[in-house]
Amino acid sequence: MNKQSVDVLTTIAFLNIKKGLSIICFLTALMSCQTSIARQNDLVVRSTLAGGIVYMLDCENGFSGGNVAASIGPDGILLVDDMFKANTPKVLDALKEISDKSVRIVVNSHFHSDHIQGNSVLSGSATIVAHENLIKRLKAEGSWAKQEDYPHITYSEKLTIHFNGEQIQVFHLPNGHTDGDTFVYFTGSKVIHLGDTFFNGMFPAVYKSGGGDLLQLISNMEQILKDTPSDVKFIPGHGNLATKEEFAAYVDMLKKSTSLVGAAIEKGASLDQLKEDNILAKYSSLGEGGAQTTEEYLTMLYKLLSEQTASQNK
Repeated sequence: MNKQSVDVLTTIAFLNIKKGLSIICFLTALMSCQTSIARQNDLVVRSTLAGGIVYMLDCENGFSGGNVAASIGPDGILLVDDMFKANTPKVLDALKEISDKSVRIVVNSHFHSDHIQGNSVLSGSATIVAHENLIKRLKAEGSWAKQEDYPHITYSEKLTIHFNGEQIQVFHLPNGHTDGDTFVYFTGSKVIHLGDTFFNGMFPAVYKSGGGDLLQLISNMEQILKDTPSDVKFIPGHGNLATKEEFAAYVDMLKKSTSLVGAAIEKGASLDQLKEDNILAKYSSLGEGGAQTTEEYLTMLYKLLSEQTASQNK
């Protein structure tokens, strides 16, 4: 197993620990990761035209990291995210099938390594942009990142990039999936990349340890739903390209599932009772989407909402 494979393996295992897995589950996840890395050569990065001059790149035959957006035109290529380091070359190979231009700019959606570990591959030739909280997370003690993973330019609230003949709006909304979430809206192509604030066809995760906040995430999603036109295409952090109707269904699920669990907590229900009652049965298909199971999502909601209730009652 080469060093890049070990880096990916370590990162996935670390993220599973962060999700609160037991040591037995951790070891199971570790073995699963080893199998995944062994099949790395089978991974295929595919490109799909999302709209205008913007493509979505994702992976078949395994997990290579989060979805990538690519603006491709006369100025070159601008990426949103760059997957795991071991798979970034496959991203570049996929881009070569579309254009002979080079990657000039990379925008990072948040600090998790499955989205931006490829920074180290591209930092010598491209300018990397991220929210200021992202670099703080990367520089924190115990972070997976090294100097070559750090962005070159950081921003606070928003910035506009003029590239390939369109305005690209880069903006931050506070404390959703993490505290450094960046959204990238390609105004001419009518495509927006939402990073891991949007998991299409599966349950999302909120990382309180990374500054995430469940209710603020919902508020952020409602704002984006309100501010985007009906024909915009949504690139999720994971899952298929989505229409506004599909994104609206995701936001509705977030609101209703949170409301269901929150109301049950107020009535004194335990987590075991909610599991037994299968309170989220309506959304069980999302538990088979490849991210969190229905039980894991319920456990996350219960934990986050219980902590918030306890904090409010102090």
